[in-house]
Amino acid sequence: MKSTQNKNQKGLDYYHKNKVSVWISLFPYGEIPDEYFEEKFTHKKTRATNTWSNNFKLSYFNPNYMETNGIYSGTIMIKKAMGACSFSSSYVEALMTTARQKKIEEITWIVLLYDQAYDVTKSGVEKDEYMIFLGVFDYDETADNLFEADQNKA
Repeated sequence: MKSTQNKNQKGLDYYHKNKVSVWISLFPYGEIPDEYFEEKFTHKKTRATNTWSNNFKLSYFNPNYMETNGIYSGTIMIKKAMGACSFSSSYVEALMTTARQKKIEEITWIVLLYDQAYDVTKSGVEKDEYMIFLGVFDYDETADNLFEADQNKA
């Protein structure tokens, strides 16, 4: 896993094809300040930063390679939240194993950043006030989301 830092950038670049980095939140989504999500764009609007990416020392993220899902108030089962996201049938078992090991069943929301292999040992950041890094998982870009895969089996 390679992470690099350009001396002109703040943060690290964790690009890694066919990896998905996953963060979850247990904090009520409706109580997170809007500023946490407000994106500042560069490079023809293909690169973004916000408070979340800065807190986790990401040099930037491509919004086209990010998915989020969750619930405005209350909690949702992690499998249900991630299951609606792209390619999820290819990493559901690994993600659920990690969630069980960390005793996480319900969340408020989930962030998936595709083609990124975030590395806590390089960044030194596992969580901030609102998010917890769950892990990095292999994904197959030809896989369905979990719910589509279940329907195809029926």
